Amino acid sequence: MRFRSCRCCLLAAAVSVASLGFGALAGADVTGKVKLEGKAPEPKEIDMSGVKECAAQHADPVYEETIVAGENGELANVVVAVKAEEAAALGGEVPREPAVLDQKGCQYIPHVLAMMVGQDLIVKNDDPFLHNVHSLAQINPAFNFGQPNKDPGKKVDPPKAPENIKVKCDVHPWMSAWIIVHEHPFFAVSGEDGSYTIKGLPDGEYTLTAWHEKLGTQETKVTVKDGKGEVAEIVFKAGSADAGSAAEGAAISASVSTEATRTSAGAMPGGCCGKCAK
Repeated sequence: MRFRSCRCCLLAAAVSVASLGFGALAGADVTGKVKLEGKAPEPKEIDMSGVKECAAQHADPVYEETIVAGENGELANVVVAVKAEEAAALGGEVPREPAVLDQKGCQYIPHVLAMMVGQDLIVKNDDPFLHNVHSLAQINPAFNFGQPNKDPGKKVDPPKAPENIKVKCDVHPWMSAWIIVHEHPFFAVSGEDGSYTIKGLPDGEYTLTAWHEKLGTQETKVTVKDGKGEVAEIVFKAGSADAGSAAEGAAISASVSTEATRTSAGAMPGGCCGKCAK
């Protein structure tokens, strides 16, 4: 894969951090791998040459992360979660550790961040120059602010409802990320080796939903019995990437229509907070 080793380490660390706080739950782990069947689209190189501060951060080419697949089809950035209706009866505490979205080398790290309703969210800037963090939330309160210099972390309001939220930078248009918000803690994001682990599931039968920003959503069944979870492999078809932005739009629309049926949401519609960087 054409990624710098330090970039891989940062992404792996971010995925590991997302799992912290769930270990206290009793139950079994459901593990597996997400794979891409067929040839992955050639990753598009990001042209940072027009912004010297960004270009100076990278000795090697940088590629878009919409589809990150390994040589054997290992698929990263897939959010795998127990179906919401089934997880509702399981309980589970909100993680004490905040979810963290970082900006480094004019890229968001991680590209896909999964978190829980009510969990603290911290936005960092590791670059010594301006970034603008603009969430396109439709259900939760949106945020839109500038971070002109290095910032160890700005706390934003915790999400109040499930939603798939796209994040962009109004200063550097190639920068994008997703924040996927769940009402329960039974979820994980696949790493660059395609692996994922959902912790703390009691005995029972479950439906796992797997979401990818370009490849859409699919479901698979798993069983936890006698404290042992199944290994569940999830396969996406490379051809489904042809849907492109349609899948992306469907992800946002689905989260809006799902939450519109809830009676307990009480969340604000999205919009600019008026604190955009000048």
